[in-house]
Amino acid sequence: MMGRPDVQADARRVFEVLKRGGIAICPADVGYAVMATSTKSLEKIFLTKKRGAHKRHAGIGSYAIHKEIHIMDPLHGEIVDHLTQDLDIPVGVIARYNHDHPMIKNIEPATMEACDVDGSISILVNAGAFQDALTALTFAENTPLLGSSANLSGTGTKYRVDDISKELIDIADIVIDYGLLKWWVHGRSSTLLDFSGPSIEVVRIGACYDVIRDVIKRRWSIDLPQDPGMESLRFGHLKILDPVKSLQDLITPGQGN
Repeated sequence: MMGRPDVQADARRVFEVLKRGGIAICPADVGYAVMATSTKSLEKIFLTKKRGAHKRHAGIGSYAIHKEIHIMDPLHGEIVDHLTQDLDIPVGVIARYNHDHPMIKNIEPATMEACDVDGSISILVNAGAFQDALTALTFAENTPLLGSSANLSGTGTKYRVDDISKELIDIADIVIDYGLLKWWVHGRSSTLLDFSGPSIEVVRIGACYDVIRDVIKRRWSIDLPQDPGMESLRFGHLKILDPVKSLQDLITPGQGN
């Protein structure tokens, strides 16, 4: 019998691996994620996943990190607070950020180019006990933790370690297996909401989107687009970003000039 996992101890083990420049596959309520802190490891993840140059690194974060890093309109901040704190919903929050924060300054330039979109960055907020424990450690040392879903590009979110492609398992220095994850029923990763402009923009429809859409309409009279369904929009993306030159050069070295 395995018993209750020691989340804090598991987070410390992962943190030690990450500090040495390693790669970790870890649980989040919205699916397993592959993550790192160094540009070299993030590039290795990017190439292994076969991602397109339009894909960005996401911040593996917490509510505390979001509150300290993001710069938001008070109304938008209230919405995020209600969704993540009152309703316990995971949200990928995209917003303008404090460029002078020590954690932001610790992001290497090549990595920052693959995170920043017009002066905003994405931070996943409220993705479960393990992510909160791990990011408490990284944030205490102002170590930026970045990553993406533990899948090959175009294959969908993975909710069990057994479903993660061998290519990713092989590059991971540590894998934390917590079994089937909380929001598996949605079949998509986190909902991404962009608060960087005057109005909320849905970048990706994901976990708990129907609740998010209903709450924002009912309490703030803000209309968000309806989910067309998995058959029409398998991964939920409503917006495709422009490619990043450094990532394009990484994919096709020597062809960027």
